[in-house]
Amino acid sequence: AAAWQAVKPEVDSEKEWAKLLQHNLQLLLAGDPQFPPLLREMPWPPFGLYYKGAPNSNVIARRYIAIVGTRKATLVGKELARKFGEALSAAGIMVVSGLALGIDAAAHEGVVKSKGKAIAVLSVGLDQVYPPQNKGLAEQILEHGGALVSEYPIGAPSYPSRFIERNRIISGLCVGTIVIEAPKESGSLATAQFALEQNREVWVVPGPANHPNYVGSHRLIKAGASLVTSADDVLESLGIAP
Repeated sequence: AAAWQAVKPEVDSEKEWAKLLQHNLQLLLAGDPQFPPLLREMPWPPFGLYYKGAPNSNVIARRYIAIVGTRKATLVGKELARKFGEALSAAGIMVVSGLALGIDAAAHEGVVKSKGKAIAVLSVGLDQVYPPQNKGLAEQILEHGGALVSEYPIGAPSYPSRFIERNRIISGLCVGTIVIEAPKESGSLATAQFALEQNREVWVVPGPANHPNYVGSHRLIKAGASLVTSADDVLESLGIAP
């Protein structure tokens, strides 16, 4: 509470701490030694991270990889996301995504299926789950030792701009980001751009040449992102044996 007051003097730290206890949340400030080091290195780091679920050691100790893509995913795209999530989790990777409908949710489902640990980065305060359709999935993530993470305080609503802000944390936590099905205006393209600015890897799964869900994906490949077709490709690029 004292550290919090030193950085945010306008906040009543005692009241905020009581709220955290009420909702079973914890807060890692940027100056805390347990704060994720990759997140501290990136441009525009968050003041702190609220989280629910896994203890600090599980939240920060593993190698992280993000899986992102469109909300309006095809059945093929969602199945790919599940397979990537399941395979990476089985290899000991902590999979990070945004709990959104479509690719994000499918990636989390793959991790849950493998009984692995996932991190869902939300654009709201952690007293709620957004989108509400994925509340059950969020509970499964917690049950399997994963975590829900947000930079926003309790009660904070979801605004359109916060999805973009959230995306920089998804990429910032990770050594790299996998993009599955990114249309021309997909928010996952912003996540990939953040990853590049943070000097992280970007891997892209290709698709049919004329499919609208792959217009942004193919643009990333043309710009130099690595083309991958399986989790093994990602692991090999990191020097990890599949």
